[in-house]
Amino acid sequence: MRFVIWSVAGGLLLVGAVWSVGWLLPPGREGRAEVVIDVAPARVLEVIEAVELQPEWRAGIATVIPTPDGWTEVTARGERITFLAEQADDSQVRLRFSSDAGYTGTWEAMLTPEGKGTRIAVVERAEVPSPPGRILARIFFDPDAFAAEYLAALKAQSEGE
Repeated sequence: MRFVIWSVAGGLLLVGAVWSVGWLLPPGREGRAEVVIDVAPARVLEVIEAVELQPEWRAGIATVIPTPDGWTEVTARGERITFLAEQADDSQVRLRFSSDAGYTGTWEAMLTPEGKGTRIAVVERAEVPSPPGRILARIFFDPDAFAAEYLAALKAQSEGE
């Protein structure tokens, strides 16, 4: 009986420690990256806006489902991320997103002509309200690497066609 009591007490302490550490972490995360793509801004925008084709050139995206206000990406892991476009033109793209994994955020891309190409700078901001989710996000997700991976794929797709 004593073992059961100590096991329950230890489990409660562990859960309390995880929640405490998670509460101490800020809920916001930010990833940034930029690259020069050797095509005009209009072509880059065309590739970004053709969301239904993203499973063909973005790793980890299983399917894209159009919605009345935007679209939903379904990842290879089964996560559903719903996007709403706030602005999309040759100079800037702004999106809001919400995941069924419990986080929300914004994605913004600034497109600037550079020579015959386009400099694109991306900033993705996510809010993770759950304390355990904040810990997991810091352990398993690098927002800067994710942004850089997206831009590398966008560059390849934009220049390849």
